[in-house]
Amino acid sequence: MSRTLRRRSTLAASLALVASLGLGACGSSDSDSSAVPPSGGGGGEDSLQSVYDDAPVADAAALLSDSTMAAIKERGVLRVGAALDAPLLSQQDPSNPDDIQGFDIDLAKMLAIYIIGEPNIEVVPPASETREALLQNGTVDVVFNTYTITEERAQQISFAGPYFVSGLAVAVPSDTDDISGIDDLGGKTVIVGANTPAVTAVPEEQPTAEVVSFATDPQCVQALTQGRGDAYVQDYTLLAADAQANSGIKVVGQPFTEEAYGIGLPPNDPDFKQFVNDWLEQIYADGSWAAIFDATLGTVGDGSTPEPPTIGSVPGS
Repeated sequence: MSRTLRRRSTLAASLALVASLGLGACGSSDSDSSAVPPSGGGGGEDSLQSVYDDAPVADAAALLSDSTMAAIKERGVLRVGAALDAPLLSQQDPSNPDDIQGFDIDLAKMLAIYIIGEPNIEVVPPASETREALLQNGTVDVVFNTYTITEERAQQISFAGPYFVSGLAVAVPSDTDDISGIDDLGGKTVIVGANTPAVTAVPEEQPTAEVVSFATDPQCVQALTQGRGDAYVQDYTLLAADAQANSGIKVVGQPFTEEAYGIGLPPNDPDFKQFVNDWLEQIYADGSWAAIFDATLGTVGDGSTPEPPTIGSVPGS
């Protein structure tokens, strides 16, 4: 889709507008919805200020007549299916319900800027089993909700992306310097959650590792901090949440298995899918995707920033 982009140079004027819109939307929306002003993500507002200042905005020609994106522009708010309790991804501040921060939410605000010119979003928290229904019936425009792309789901709705690849990763005590990922776990004692994919994945990757399992994630974290294992293998985003809550551990390296997250979109809307994928390509190329990762999920890792995934690289995308 050909288009010309214009860049936002300041955000100050829009913040007041968003705040007033947020108060109005909050008063008129359902009790499980929240209109949200822009935040700086889990890494702090200052770290993302320039990202918002320079966020791309689609030219009017890209907002095709009678399209989903034109309707969102006219409405003035992007309706987003997203969690309220996912640390570093989409977490609501209990003391300020309008403040929701994290990787998914910051990306949603960037998409709102691209369509509307302002970071105006309204959050509808979905249950996992209702995400397809919310898109099919038009309750939300998009879903940012660690939404794994599958061919089965893609028969019911559409996916843009993938925009992030999660999967099994490695956490270690914060003072550990000799483990940087799965390749360093040979001969080590590795903690896994019982009945999780790590039970079989670790021996497949490192046959000489000694695997010890615990029933729950908190028990695994406790065992790691108590020195009952050298590393803990679990899903990357869960480890990131654990590391945020416990300064005694850190995530090292990138996931060594793949679970591709997509942006859920309404079914049978190829123009909107192409539009969102075009936006993703732009924030990959201009570095803003990486900056948002670094300020959120990246704050609990080892400082390495992953390469964004290739659009359309998994079945169902």
